Amino acid sequence: MYQVTVDYAKANLDELCDRAGQEQEGIAIVRENRSFILITQEEWESLTETAELMQVPNLLKQVASSRQEYQTGKALNMEQVFG
Repeated sequence: MYQVTVDYAKANLDELCDRAGQEQEGIAIVRENRSFILITQEEWESLTETAELMQVPNLLKQVASSRQEYQTGKALNMEQVFG
């Protein structure tokens, strides 16, 4: 992860905003031994949505079960469902 000091961030905010769009992990801005992460809004929304989905009980088991049904031909395709 690309890291900069808070002073560098203040002086180069435009550059860091552009770079945050290219760095999937974001930019770490370090101040007094603490890090703050600069990421795009799209990345923030994606992370938030993933965190919300992970709170759904048994979601991963349901996804695995659905994949197995699909792979064994037990699942219906769109044409079978909607004609």
